[in-house]
Amino acid sequence: MILQAFFLRPVRRRPVRFLLTALGVAIGAASVTATVLACQAAVRSMEEDVKELAGRARLEITRPGDLDELLLGQLRGFARDAVFAPVIDERVFVPALDDLVRLFGLDLLSDDLVRGLELNQDNSFDQEQFLQLLRGEGVLLPAPLAEKLGLRAGASIELSLRSERLSVPVVGVFSPPRRSSAWDRVVIADIAYAQELFGRAGRIDRIELMPRNGVSLAALKAKLRETLPNEIRIEQPDDRAEQTNRMVSALRFNLTALSGISLLVGGVLVATTLYTSVVQRRYWIAMLRSLGASKAQLAFAVLTEAAAIGVIGGLLGSLGGYAGAQAALASVRATMSVLVRDAPYSEIAWQPWLLLLGVGLGAFTSVAASFGPLVEAWKTPPLQELNTERPAYKTAAYHRKPLMIAALLVIVTVLLSLAPPIDDLPYAALGASLAILAALIVLMGPLLDVCAAASHRLRRGPFASAMHLAFAGLAAGRNRASWAAGAIGVSVALAVGMSIMVTSFRQTVIDWTEQGLRSDIWIRSVSSQTGLPSGRLSPQALAIVNGLYLPGQVDAFHMGDAYIDGERIILAAGEFAVVKNRGGVPFRDGRDSKEVFAETLETHGAIINEALARKFGLAEGDSVNLQTRGGFIERRIVGVYYDYSSHEGSLIIDRNDYLELHPDDGPQGIALFLPQDADLKAERERLRKAFSGRWMVEIFLNRELKQEILHIFERTFAITAALQAIASLVAAIAVVTVLFALVNERKQDLSLLRALGAARWQTAKVVLWKAGILGAIGGAGGLAAGAVIGVILVKVVNLQSFRWSLQLIWPVSDLVMLYAGVVLACALAGAIPAWVVAKRNLDSVIRDDG
Repeated sequence: MILQAFFLRPVRRRPVRFLLTALGVAIGAASVTATVLACQAAVRSMEEDVKELAGRARLEITRPGDLDELLLGQLRGFARDAVFAPVIDERVFVPALDDLVRLFGLDLLSDDLVRGLELNQDNSFDQEQFLQLLRGEGVLLPAPLAEKLGLRAGASIELSLRSERLSVPVVGVFSPPRRSSAWDRVVIADIAYAQELFGRAGRIDRIELMPRNGVSLAALKAKLRETLPNEIRIEQPDDRAEQTNRMVSALRFNLTALSGISLLVGGVLVATTLYTSVVQRRYWIAMLRSLGASKAQLAFAVLTEAAAIGVIGGLLGSLGGYAGAQAALASVRATMSVLVRDAPYSEIAWQPWLLLLGVGLGAFTSVAASFGPLVEAWKTPPLQELNTERPAYKTAAYHRKPLMIAALLVIVTVLLSLAPPIDDLPYAALGASLAILAALIVLMGPLLDVCAAASHRLRRGPFASAMHLAFAGLAAGRNRASWAAGAIGVSVALAVGMSIMVTSFRQTVIDWTEQGLRSDIWIRSVSSQTGLPSGRLSPQALAIVNGLYLPGQVDAFHMGDAYIDGERIILAAGEFAVVKNRGGVPFRDGRDSKEVFAETLETHGAIINEALARKFGLAEGDSVNLQTRGGFIERRIVGVYYDYSSHEGSLIIDRNDYLELHPDDGPQGIALFLPQDADLKAERERLRKAFSGRWMVEIFLNRELKQEILHIFERTFAITAALQAIASLVAAIAVVTVLFALVNERKQDLSLLRALGAARWQTAKVVLWKAGILGAIGGAGGLAAGAVIGVILVKVVNLQSFRWSLQLIWPVSDLVMLYAGVVLACALAGAIPAWVVAKRNLDSVIRDDG
């Protein structure tokens, strides 16, 4: 009876409010599940690239840079213990896909034991084709890729390797050995042919080992360690996957946390709805209490309604999250590509746990949000005087408690923002953001009362009477109104915080590019759809440029791998003799970059980026030991520069020093420094003619390169704009829900106004004023809380997550427009209930129908 009277009957009579609330929860749950699913797909593809493609291999032998294949001869003594599989692992650009694929060079005679590629499983691959592969006359394509490109055996696939366009024969098509998307974009060639394609005669990327039956993995690793030189690394494939996972964990954490804000807004919406339900059903609550209903029975009814909202919203959110993940995946992959070079292609796969995640998130959020309304229900005594609430502006004494709670939350915010990260993730910073949002919600009631009291000073004016009536109506439903304003405030705080962070980041990147990008022309290999270049340039490309320009005008930039204390870093190099004359990246200590590069060149030192300095606690003047392809070296740090292109640690040395350690297999890019009177457009056309035909390169003028960097930046933050929009949509639903509730509660008052001669448009104007007031108060609180969150994101989260120091920029004009837009949007949201009021027949007093 209690469930029927308190929950089921009201829901049947007013299903729209129930469904709107469930929709708000669904949107919040969908944003979380979409973000989690998209991030998981991107991360899963990285992990599958390692685990699935490794097959039965359990150990990998590597070295910074690559290995000499002569090392295989030294491993013959271990033939009884393990199977060895040398691997060439490169990424190549496929113009038809506008994307990258993996090219695996394998020893096809021995690799079958490791990866189990059944090349003839569909009877379409004969012995002659196998011999063609061994002779280096083509490649194998996986069936999904061949189908996508419309290719079959005998056709050719166009590839770009080291910026050179090649047409490679397709010898055959194979079915991937596992149902895994990791194999869907892997081109297979014989290892000798792969070495020929990439100009890497005698060099391989790694040697994979599969222990034979009965051989202990630990014992095998120990024996190898005793035999092989110190610079050789012996790791498990899982170690490589874990390193990649760590690189993107901060991004995944931050995106999930931001998407959770919209779920928080949904929780506020649930609390608002349930508060309204409790107030509107006070007659039934009092009657049930008079008939002996216990607090536990009332709690069951309230929690059942909350759980129903959460479960329905969660189910809808799961379905919406799957669709949203499809849309968000491209943005997430592009974002991860900034952190992980050549992030692999990935697809969204439906997972059964997605339903459980959505329902769990929705139910937990709704039930947690119901405790406030539940306490309100418990406060309803039996047989009370059952009138709707009347305006009650609370006293200063009444406000003392929420003010003290808010002050405590502000202190918690400060303490958490000063706390260090946990496992390199900003958990405490997230807690600080949640604490300031909680303070915002707590302060909404007092802020509403202060504004209502202040409005009484306006005695005359064209808006005075409508404003007084609007404040009186909001005061009558004070709890619901404050929760609705809180929902608006939370969404505005998210928008403000993100606006401050994005603006700060963007301006920092602009200033960084203005100071750091001094070259007149930049040449790189063609870029993929993620916006990142598809690999190194061919050494022949550098030879072409050197043939056109003087040595002092060409700066070839190289990138390789090195290790510090077992942690992988980027070892890069440039022509310091060229850069010292024009300058480059800004340095942390404020010194002129020309001076730093000149000193680095003279002393054979190194410069490092801020991420590396913070990761290892390094500073100017310190020495650092690196494990490189050429062995262990020591370098003194001459300067620490700001870098926003990657959060990986980078150490840069002069190109001549680099080539002694890493024989040249092509630069990552080429910068040209030309005379001031040079015609840059003419020079670019000159380069295009030189690179016409088989070359696939991109040639940027300075301003175009800066625009390209900003374009990548905008695409990287596209997903954050979507999360802002989602939170705002949920807040708009909260405004509409509360206004409908308040209109229903104030039927008698609105009828009285009409009886006294008020026109329909005048009663509608009161409703619009309520919507505007909620927007103005919630937006003001959101601006204040968002400013705090913005500082936390800029000064704490980015520093802890990516080790980047950003300028703090206040986008004042954007925030003013945002605030005005919020008030306008709330007024527009209030137009729906205002239109209902204007259309209703309120000429007689309407009883409250509970």
